[in-house]
Amino acid sequence: MLKSLRFRLNGKLVEIEGREEQPVLDWLREEAGLTGTREGCREGDCGACLALLGRRNLEGTGIEWVSAATCLLALGELDGRALVTVEGLAGEGPTPVMKALHVENASQCGFCSPGVAVALSHFLLAEGPRDEAAAVASVEGNLCRCTGYASIGRAARALSSDFSGLPLDFPTRLAALAARGVIPPALAATMQDLPEPASAGGPGGSPPLGGSPPLGGSPPLGGGTDWYVRNTDPAPGLSPRFVGRDPELRFIETRGSGEGATVALGAGVTVADFFASKAVRAIAPGIERFEVLVASPHIRARATLAGNVANASPVADLTAMLLALDARLVLSGASGARELPLADFFLGYKKTALDGDAIIETILLPAAPRAFSFEKAARRERLDIAAVNTALSLAVDSGGAMRGVIVSAGGVGPVPLRLRKAAAALEGRKPSVAAFREAMLAARDEVAPISDVRGSAEFRKRVLGRLLAAHALRLFPGAFTAEELLA
Repeated sequence: MLKSLRFRLNGKLVEIEGREEQPVLDWLREEAGLTGTREGCREGDCGACLALLGRRNLEGTGIEWVSAATCLLALGELDGRALVTVEGLAGEGPTPVMKALHVENASQCGFCSPGVAVALSHFLLAEGPRDEAAAVASVEGNLCRCTGYASIGRAARALSSDFSGLPLDFPTRLAALAARGVIPPALAATMQDLPEPASAGGPGGSPPLGGSPPLGGSPPLGGGTDWYVRNTDPAPGLSPRFVGRDPELRFIETRGSGEGATVALGAGVTVADFFASKAVRAIAPGIERFEVLVASPHIRARATLAGNVANASPVADLTAMLLALDARLVLSGASGARELPLADFFLGYKKTALDGDAIIETILLPAAPRAFSFEKAARRERLDIAAVNTALSLAVDSGGAMRGVIVSAGGVGPVPLRLRKAAAALEGRKPSVAAFREAMLAARDEVAPISDVRGSAEFRKRVLGRLLAAHALRLFPGAFTAEELLA
């Protein structure tokens, strides 16, 4: 559907009548004439189409810039936002990022190079550490068939060294990057504010909860990172509800106090928001270590937790984590709101309790701290869908017994599961080889995986048992050995 849109592109204000469901990648190449943004996989996997997206931060107090796969980004999401492509970065000639790639021979055919340059520019622009590990991680979502990656890694490490002293606060950091030519000064001058959106609905551009359902059954979209993979060329006439753009649905807040306190996460909260949240880290200390196991940086910056749940994949990583954290969902639509446990949300393969125009408005987590572990088996260590995943959370009482044990698993049935028999085998017992071996056997008995390209049913059962052993080793280091658990 054609909508009035107002956004800033490479520093210049753009006002258009555009198809809001159209992927930004197509608009950039076919209508804006900016072909430096390349079309590769069209699934968000290759990074060739990356651009920098400026949006309000989670707190609503300022602007944050993220790298986004434009093949998964709806044109309507740009309303009231800003976008910078590789042409905008190179407005005054090659930048230090581009020169580093050139010096290290990190470009051969050149098809992927614009996306790599955008990813490394974002590494310098965004908050976070400037060490070599962070530099290399920033391009882990960029595929390159030519270089073998070593040269890209060298360029990333060189940049981390050259820019190690960047200021922490965004305005000063942006000024420093402009002074050194990473961001053209004229562009940098526009990157600390956003234009007013053209849509009557304000920054969200969406009807309020309980309002009219989307026309033609159009979907509510969080980050679009699942939907656009299945709908690469959306039919004209859709009117998506951009949940991920609605500031009223992007929040993390603690509600209540004492034993009944919860941490509420709005439907627009992204995967990156989740792992960065101090409130979430207080519930599950150390949970941030598992972020690298979930997709790539530019997907985590856009994908929403609610979208990951609503997609109802049996092996969704975030769903497994949320199940183990005893999550509850608030579902809201024209008929009102209702709350239910996440474990009751999945009715069958790709079938959920959502009906009509309802969306997952809020995810609620008990605020009490818990020991937490997540494990995942996939063909690749990073950037892959799990064959099996599992999470375990528990508390330990004053006597050393495990309490409130929750075990979740994905890839072992048509829906993500809470493994209640496995949890019961641990509940009230002190950590021991016997307790965890009993839980491993119970888990095998309560799952019914299928055989497919990622593994046979028997393989999945065996892997699930080994991942539960890995939970035990992670949560109780030194208490027992892998050989004892797996004997």
